[in-house]
Amino acid sequence: MAAPIAVLLAVVAMTGPTAAQTPEPATSQAQTLAPSPAQEPAALGPRLLAARTAVQRHADALRLGLSEALRNGGVKAAVGACVSLAPEIDSKVEEQTGFVIGRTALKVRNPENAPNPWEKATLEAFAAQLARGGDPKMLEANTIETTSDGQRLFRYMRPIMMVETCLSCHGPNVAQEIKALVARTYSDDKAIGFNLGELRGAFSLVQVLD
Repeated sequence: MAAPIAVLLAVVAMTGPTAAQTPEPATSQAQTLAPSPAQEPAALGPRLLAARTAVQRHADALRLGLSEALRNGGVKAAVGACVSLAPEIDSKVEEQTGFVIGRTALKVRNPENAPNPWEKATLEAFAAQLARGGDPKMLEANTIETTSDGQRLFRYMRPIMMVETCLSCHGPNVAQEIKALVARTYSDDKAIGFNLGELRGAFSLVQVLD
């Protein structure tokens, strides 16, 4: 049985927007709440920097791909691009950085992206911080877990916020033809009804420590 989930929300200088499935943790360890960079353990600092870089690479590549699809083929093309592009970018970022990267949310389109307990707790913590006026560019979470078979994992999450390009597929007024198109792949889509600037979900990264 897993120990209680520990969540870390770190306030750091970050720019731009921000689930990988692994064995459930037997224990979960985290740093103290909202540490300054000087308080980060020496071994963790470079790993955090690498995680932030991996997320930014993914976010930039996905944004560029979706914008190009919207420009060249409209919303229908963007739906198809989102389905095909994200896994390609996942693989490329993993090859470049060593992080297994994915996306998760409290309301998912793809059921395979449903959050595990730590991810769910982190998403809820992000939502609470944002509801109190927190800056999404200043939110991230990380933890070190030990699985039931003794494997140690570094986990990292960063919010994905609703921007203009997301509204056509995830906004409050998604066209019926787009809903029908999405339903061909995801029959139980829950990822709609979001407003501009709201928390859409999060990037979730995992890396084996030993």
